[in-house]
Amino acid sequence: MRHRDWTTQLHTVIKAASGRPFSWGEFDCCLFAADCCVAVCGIDPAAPYRGRYTTAVGAKRVLRNTHGSLEGAWDACFQRVPVNMRQRGDVVLFDSDNGRCVGVVWASAIWAVTEEGVHRVRAEPLACWRVEHG
Repeated sequence: MRHRDWTTQLHTVIKAASGRPFSWGEFDCCLFAADCCVAVCGIDPAAPYRGRYTTAVGAKRVLRNTHGSLEGAWDACFQRVPVNMRQRGDVVLFDSDNGRCVGVVWASAIWAVTEEGVHRVRAEPLACWRVEHG
């Protein structure tokens, strides 16, 4: 189940993040996607990670020790759906110039953290999770 006003809440999160610069452990792809999940359904997939890393190496270490992989972290919270069935509010995994990344589906595009803040990105989703509670 999603919040009744999830589209408004999600739009607000995306808009607020549009000019926020990337920062490991403060504002990175996973934390942004998790913030979007909170807006959509109230579940925070990043709760076990917040405040536990400040570098790429630290993020990978905490991820490996907590869920084993990026996919494992999202599998722990949400059900996977085929990438061709993705819809607004879902989280997708994709390859970026900096490695694996996650973003959120909005306005028929993938929105993810870049060096300049959250923007539409051109990417081919490798996995997709339906963001909803229960």
